[in-house]
Amino acid sequence: MDLGLPIRVEGHDPDGAVWQEMTKSVNASFGGVSLLIHRPVDAGQVLYLQLPLPKQFRQYALTEQSYLVYGLVRGVKPGAPATVGVMFLGRQPPRGWQQNPGGRYLLPTDTPPAAKERRRWKRLENAFLNVRLRRAVPGANAHEEVTVAENIGKGGARVMTGVIVPEGTILEVEELAGPFRARASVRKAFLGPDNIPRLSLQFLDGEAPDRLVS
Repeated sequence: MDLGLPIRVEGHDPDGAVWQEMTKSVNASFGGVSLLIHRPVDAGQVLYLQLPLPKQFRQYALTEQSYLVYGLVRGVKPGAPATVGVMFLGRQPPRGWQQNPGGRYLLPTDTPPAAKERRRWKRLENAFLNVRLRRAVPGANAHEEVTVAENIGKGGARVMTGVIVPEGTILEVEELAGPFRARASVRKAFLGPDNIPRLSLQFLDGEAPDRLVS
């Protein structure tokens, strides 16, 4: 039903800081409400609503003037203000909300969100840059191998290797056909789908030049 009801909204930022906003609804039903919000919100965020919801749309508190209900943001239509669809949860917030009120909560049928890119710079895939890896071995000569960096970015590269080394190991990386040299830390060592070991490297002595990553 189209309803312009006054609503007090209480929410939390990702760091847990609480905020409040007075707004109004666009429509309402037994299962939830659509409302206008200036504050940025995301799907999965929990909101605490106070509104004079009509009795036929309530699950409880039928004689109270205001309906107090926790809701889960299910959709956000951008705008100024944004139109936000909220599903009623009831008197209680979801499990774990007290410990993390600024978190995001999914329903069992929801698709988990894609992992966020943690790198500072994008990687150039299929780079196939010939490099030499050198590792200083205490009490022995340095271990060296010539191999291929299959992707590279300003801050690091992924290289094939014949020897798996522990994460945290410091290597020297040398471009065979050019002047680029850098120390690199092994951030991850793993076996690729072709059964060839790989090392994810983070450069420690500055960034790779633009000519290698463009």
